Amino acid sequence: MSSASPFRRSAPDLPSTTGVQRLRTLAVGSAQFAGFWSAIALPFAMLALIVSGSVAQQAPLFVWLLFANVVALRVGHGYNQN
Repeated sequence: MSSASPFRRSAPDLPSTTGVQRLRTLAVGSAQFAGFWSAIALPFAMLALIVSGSVAQQAPLFVWLLFANVVALRVGHGYNQN
């Protein structure tokens, strides 16, 4: 006869990922999402500065937008590659 109780479990089945890993995955996915779509939207803002002719007056803004676009391209590079 078995002495094991049917009401006791040996150890709970833990999922393969912990809470920290899930949080990291969520954070990375969110950053890639934001980076990807920012890399798409920022060139339109830069184009608006060029077309309006205000690039000369707002050169630091244009350089900041260019830098932000490069960062967004890098961060969003792996978005939705399954």
